[in-house]
Amino acid sequence: MAYHIPSDNEVRGAVRKVFQKYHTVTSQHKLKKFVEKELRTKKNKFHVSVQRLRMLVINSGLAHVEIRTREGNPDKILHKCPVCGGSLQRVKNQTIYGGEVTLEFRCDVCGYWTGKKKKIPTLYVFHPK
Repeated sequence: MAYHIPSDNEVRGAVRKVFQKYHTVTSQHKLKKFVEKELRTKKNKFHVSVQRLRMLVINSGLAHVEIRTREGNPDKILHKCPVCGGSLQRVKNQTIYGGEVTLEFRCDVCGYWTGKKKKIPTLYVFHPK
């Protein structure tokens, strides 16, 4: 069965329509289902991945995303935000010996943060702005 990939503007328009109907969407899979239902036409069946949809919603500022997490591997080094792909800012503190230690990592775009115990995103709750 063939499917089509919608443009970013078409996806944003569908997300706006979804948020007019639903004031809170409790997972990215539900949001994907609702957006694909809005995009569906008689001729074309559109599909959008959950990652692309999440990034579009966050980067376009259509919604505030509440991120629920679980603990992960503390040895894993994060180079970019696992939620939006943005850069992580290091929050540092100075030691009594004059050195610096990193306390946590923060993303300025989506609000994700993690400390020594790495946090792995498990659930996204979308609240329209």
